[in-house]
Amino acid sequence: MTIHHHPDFIPYQYIVHIKGEDKPLVTDVESAESIHIKIPAGVKFYQIVRFKVKNRKLENLHYKQLTKKAGLTIKKIEVDLGTHEPSETEIYEVQTPEDSTPGGWLTKGQYSSTTTYYEGDKELYTDDWILEII
Repeated sequence: MTIHHHPDFIPYQYIVHIKGEDKPLVTDVESAESIHIKIPAGVKFYQIVRFKVKNRKLENLHYKQLTKKAGLTIKKIEVDLGTHEPSETEIYEVQTPEDSTPGGWLTKGQYSSTTTYYEGDKELYTDDWILEII
């Protein structure tokens, strides 16, 4: 897994809410050495991205997520995170639009994903992780 950190922006958690499931999948990002998220095939879900802002106000925050299988881009998502003031204690969160995983036995398996956070055009943080469709 590749992670590039920035002192002003710290991803904290990814929380995945799967339709029909009682408990969300919670992944701690801040202290993770690797990220591996498992989601069933053919389900609807949404994600809550939790993050911290330190040192200075960050404007026009957004992230791009690319998911690939065998080198081919399967899905590309971009989500606006807004503008946030620095805080020593506050954890900000933004809910993504509802999405769905592909269905069928052919779509099961591991996908490589990259999430990159930006302030405007400036890259703040990148992580490579695994999405597994089960």
